[in-house]
Amino acid sequence: MRYLPFFVLLVFLGCNPIPKKDKHPDVPQLIELLKDESKFRKVTDMTGLSSLVFLNDDRILLKPSNSNSPVKIIDVDKNIVFEKIYDWEQPFYIDTQGNLYLNRKKFFYPDYKKQEDFKTVVITDSLRRKSEELKDLNDSLQMKALNRYELEILQPYGLKPCPYTIVNTERCDVFKVINQTLVVRQTDLFKSELDIPKTEIPKFDDDVLIGWHNGKLPSPDYLAYYELKKQRFKCDDMTMPKIITLKDKPYFFAPGLGLYQILF
Repeated sequence: MRYLPFFVLLVFLGCNPIPKKDKHPDVPQLIELLKDESKFRKVTDMTGLSSLVFLNDDRILLKPSNSNSPVKIIDVDKNIVFEKIYDWEQPFYIDTQGNLYLNRKKFFYPDYKKQEDFKTVVITDSLRRKSEELKDLNDSLQMKALNRYELEILQPYGLKPCPYTIVNTERCDVFKVINQTLVVRQTDLFKSELDIPKTEIPKFDDDVLIGWHNGKLPSPDYLAYYELKKQRFKCDDMTMPKIITLKDKPYFFAPGLGLYQILF
């Protein structure tokens, strides 16, 4: 009964909150279809991975979900080009040329065998350390000293303090190489300047509400219906499958499922 006002509101807004049956029970589920090796060749699933980053030379960066696992770069034939465990508390950056910056080093594209130490500045870390040094001062003096220090560390990079960062996140965020220094002023410590365009897979029917997930507020569970080269399939609407071209061949990609070569 606690969700009754929520459903009444949906009805008032013209939304039908009543789940319906699968409109196409004969259409295979995507997760089952991907197991058909005559139709798909698995490059990688998402086991142990948080994301895939597609580089501009048709190679794929596998970003791990565990700090004890290495980041890898592979080609579509699963050959490992680069493999390295990195410090998750340090920035990880991929520039427009495909060079990697991690563990306070720069690894040079294309084979990443050449590397050199690279200065890295995380503004929030610098301010936090300075604040610790000033902790014996009263609040007023500490704030003045901290503001002065922030101006000093930003000046070499042509940056200025950014007030109200929560409100102005996009304008305040910085993650780039400035004056031969990787400068980071944002919460997320990973950024890639590279990614290959992806193509939407067309749907052959409207999504259908098949249920609700419980939570602080119930969330809808929709089933989506897609058609790829006359092959129909269905999946959760949040799967968001795409087509990506690598080495002039089509590949199927979904953030939660991985990368598969399309064989049909």
